[in-house]
Amino acid sequence: MTGAEPRVVLYLMRPIICAIALFLALAATPACGETFIGPTTSTNRLLVPTNSAIIITATFGDFTNSTQVQLDGGYPFTQSFFAPLEHGTVYALAGPAELIFSNAVLFTFYRLTNSAILSQGIANDPLGIPLASNQTMHVFGAPAPVNASFVRQSSEGGGALSFVLAPNSPAEFTGPGTLFLNSGVFFPNAKFISYFIDQDGYALPGQQAVAGPTGSFAISLDKSVDLNTWSPVWMQTASDSAKAFYRLRIQH
Repeated sequence: MTGAEPRVVLYLMRPIICAIALFLALAATPACGETFIGPTTSTNRLLVPTNSAIIITATFGDFTNSTQVQLDGGYPFTQSFFAPLEHGTVYALAGPAELIFSNAVLFTFYRLTNSAILSQGIANDPLGIPLASNQTMHVFGAPAPVNASFVRQSSEGGGALSFVLAPNSPAEFTGPGTLFLNSGVFFPNAKFISYFIDQDGYALPGQQAVAGPTGSFAISLDKSVDLNTWSPVWMQTASDSAKAFYRLRIQH
């Protein structure tokens, strides 16, 4: 092997049948896609167990004022607004949790275990999430707009800015500082965000890039049938070729 690019060649003799969620510095089991069709009933529920999360990749139906979220066994709160996914973005929800629908809806999602993703319920009272120096927080797009501000103490260099975490707009913040959030709505309505921090980055289903913190490694999976011509297939099925070669590239 020549050149500066490190390379690992994997020889796989059968197709990949599940999209794989790769966690950097965190073990995770393979994730297969599922589709949930609502409404919620006693025998038809979208539950997220403890120590796991779902990555929502497609949403169809009317969710406004008909969707509730229950986090960590608490009281379900209503989503007065729930934006459909757009532009290839994703939502996330970490367990223990449940999405409850009173209307007919369709969700496609991937389940991840041993997940470092966290979900935070947000009421109207400001809530602060502190970030230490060199910690980077990646926030998934919020299903509804969330009022936010990022504040850095004078001892840390100072500064503050208010903004809105908008649907279909993931965000990223690096400490030191504190991210303050409030929903702008009153109980029984509330909102939530989902996020992960630092080296807990992972690859999004159906995409060829790793969503990770600033300065993290970018990892792609390439496929070849002759070891000469390579094409990226990260997070995609490979049922077109029962025999194929795969290459893992790590770039900084």
